[in-house]
Amino acid sequence: MRKKIRGFSYIFVFLWTPFLFGQDASIVLEDFGISQYQSIFIADFDFLEVGAAEDLFNVVISTNNFNDQQASANIFLELKQNENILATIQTNQFDLPRNSGFWRISNKELSAGNYNFNGFGGEIEIEDSGLDETADDLRDEILATSQIPVGSYKLIAQMTYVLNNDFSNPVTVGGENVVQIDITITNPTLINLITPGVLLNSGFQYELFTDRPVLQWNGNSGDYQVVVFKKQKEFSSIEDVLNSQPVWESPRMAMLSVQYPDVGALPLEYGSDYVWLVRSFIQTSSGENAINSEFWEFSLVDPSQTNTTQESMAKQELEIILRQLLGDRADAIIKQMEDYDLSSIRVNGSALSASELYQFLEKYRDQEHEIYDLLIRSSN
Repeated sequence: MRKKIRGFSYIFVFLWTPFLFGQDASIVLEDFGISQYQSIFIADFDFLEVGAAEDLFNVVISTNNFNDQQASANIFLELKQNENILATIQTNQFDLPRNSGFWRISNKELSAGNYNFNGFGGEIEIEDSGLDETADDLRDEILATSQIPVGSYKLIAQMTYVLNNDFSNPVTVGGENVVQIDITITNPTLINLITPGVLLNSGFQYELFTDRPVLQWNGNSGDYQVVVFKKQKEFSSIEDVLNSQPVWESPRMAMLSVQYPDVGALPLEYGSDYVWLVRSFIQTSSGENAINSEFWEFSLVDPSQTNTTQESMAKQELEIILRQLLGDRADAIIKQMEDYDLSSIRVNGSALSASELYQFLEKYRDQEHEIYDLLIRSSN
């Protein structure tokens, strides 16, 4: 008995080539667009229900001339991870065309259940489709993440046919004899904000002293957009923020950091609070899916109007750049700086802001350089 689970997504890619030449019939699977998607929903693979809205794969059946013999067949597909069968599709028994030809059937046509070889054969319908009970050990992880777990997967297909209804002598093509490709699944759901700010409405305040901050995050989807909002004191929930007009929406980018621009965006105002997030775009079989990061906030403080010392501002900017460069590994270094006074950040004798220092260091990303002279001056 097979159990059905809907509402989680998974990814798989496959490639099959023709085989078993000399058979009266053969079956091949073609990638019909599934490789472009980063996520595939299980409902798209449940052919007893709605099925996929997009093209995923083709089943290609080739037939030789059966010389007026009747050939009846059925198709079986299964998605596997090692010995775990995640999903299966079983068609009814249908009549193959008696003439020679190639017949390309899309996943959507299979799911619709009315393909008939353009009138030259029987109608293909779906008898069974769902999640196999052998996947129980993956069930909790699948439901918790809404995606198939990271790992290698393969799709296997086979077609069994008989001539003149001679069920004592069935012919099976496909299955384990087909060339297959195993792939590694990496679920692109990671978005971690790094700097600047703290979690929205956390009760903590994060003061920023530049109106052109560098916004940085980590992620694994490869397609991002930064959105910045001005926070209104009376409307400060996530829903309120999302319903307000952003002061800046970046173009889509593959980078993991961006500086707030001086053109093409409303200027950030000293004395105001701002909220920012990163939106990641995932290509799925049901269309594009946008995922939002956490919402972080910061307060923009005019350094000329604050009692905060230059040492504190310089130290904060150095902490920002350390977090941009090192992520969580910066905490240990920042802790060692607690009792250290820093008057300014200088490179080659020139004072730099954190944004300017970050841009300077970006020139050396993915390169190796040896530091031969390092001088740190205290304000004391």
